[in-house]
Amino acid sequence: MDNQGKSGNKIFVVISVVLFLISSFLGYKLYNVSSQKETIYVEKVKVETDFASVKSDFEEIKKAYDELNTDNKQLQSELDAKKEELEDLGIQLEKYKGDAAMVKKLKRELDTIRGLIKSYLHDIDSLQQANIGLQNENKQVKSDLKTEKGKNEQLSNEKNTLSQKIDMGSKLKAYQLFADAVKVSGSDKEKTTTKARRADRIRACFTLSENKLAKKENKTVFMKITAPGEEVLVTSTDENNTFTGDGQKQFYSAKKDVFYEQEAREMCLSFTKKDNVEFKQGKYKVEIFVDGVNVGTTNFELK
Repeated sequence: MDNQGKSGNKIFVVISVVLFLISSFLGYKLYNVSSQKETIYVEKVKVETDFASVKSDFEEIKKAYDELNTDNKQLQSELDAKKEELEDLGIQLEKYKGDAAMVKKLKRELDTIRGLIKSYLHDIDSLQQANIGLQNENKQVKSDLKTEKGKNEQLSNEKNTLSQKIDMGSKLKAYQLFADAVKVSGSDKEKTTTKARRADRIRACFTLSENKLAKKENKTVFMKITAPGEEVLVTSTDENNTFTGDGQKQFYSAKKDVFYEQEAREMCLSFTKKDNVEFKQGKYKVEIFVDGVNVGTTNFELK
């Protein structure tokens, strides 16, 4: 072979070397690009996995916080503030879900908030137990108050019963009560009569009973005479001629003020007819009242 042939071989070798170098360089560059793509893909998958994990934790923690409730205003205020903080964290998590560093940072914050749940649960449980204790104590207090109220009512009833017994025991009676009509002659001399046309006066005599339970005091004794036809004999029909007897306002025929000293006392009351007005024939009822109570009743008849 001549020099021309040798020269051609050299050119071929040079071209081959250049092509090999270019090929090697391109292969290296392709390998680097491929490696970078794989690294990016792996990192992307890892970020997405981390995000999904943090997102799942976020939903779990948010649900746990939503279930935390208490009647304590101060603690509830803290819970509401943490819920707002948690909602902001959720917004940040969605915004930076492709940022590995931010996702990692938000995960740490989320773990901190998760740790507070146990503390809040303990506080709520303590408050509930304290509240249950107060409720039980309140029930006991109410029960004690009810018992004491029952005792007080019983004592009050016993007191009222005793008071009623004393009141009943302190009532006076009119013993040996009798009533009749009399004719009045000179010097106010009285003579019993059964004739209506001859009668000038109706009188009632009785013994006011002894009673050590009654008060020593001035008492007014009223006599009420009911004539035939249910007519009450009165000296006047104005308001001053009335009294309260057995709970009702009534007219009286005569009255007398006496000082009662807890001892038996004989007394008489009388009603004198008006001028030229004769007593009616028929049955008469005479009632005696003391302290507003009927203490004796009797009847007689005029012909």
